[in-house]
Order: sequence, then C-alpha cells, then structure tokens
Amino acid sequence: MIIAVSTEWNDNSGRFAYYRIEHGQMKERQEALPPDDKASSFAKQLCGLEVDLLIASQVTKELEQALSDEGVFLVKTAPGRADAVLAAYLSGDLEF
Repeated sequence: MIIAVSTEWNDNSGRFAYYRIEHGQMKERQEALPPDDKASSFAKQLCGLEVDLLIASQVTKELEQALSDEGVFLVKTAPGRADAVLAAYLSGDLEF
C-alpha cells in the first residue's frame, strides 16, 4: 500500500510525502511537489505513483472528486507534520 500525506510543512512549499507501507510498517518515504494547481493533475500524479490513500488537512471539492475518479481514497484530518500524521494513522490514533 502507498499512502500520501499532504499536510503542513514548515517551509510552505506545498510538498507532500508518500510512503510504501508493508505489514503496517513504513518501508520507504519520498517527497514530491504537486504538478500544478489543478486538482485533476494532482489526482493523476498520485495515481501514477500508485497511491492508494491520501491523508490531507485541506481538500477542495474538485480534488475530492478527482481523487474519487482516480480511485484514490481520502482521509481528511487536522494539519500536522507528515511523519507524525502517518504514524498516528498507522497506530489508529489519527483523528479525522
């Protein structure tokens, strides 16, 4: 499973992290920038990275629909550092 986390970053660069998860454990972490401001482009990028789930703090209706169209599940949560958000999700402690 691949999980992307788009939350608050200290540098406000808009980056997101994505993680390969195996047996409930993080095996790999990478970062990327969304291609542009279009929701459909971001959803297609996630699909191309084989992301199964996006955890995000702010999501437009357009992005929500684009993710659904691409088969990417969405969890909306409060902002936080990507690694901490992922850890909370994996442990079952993420509030959404």
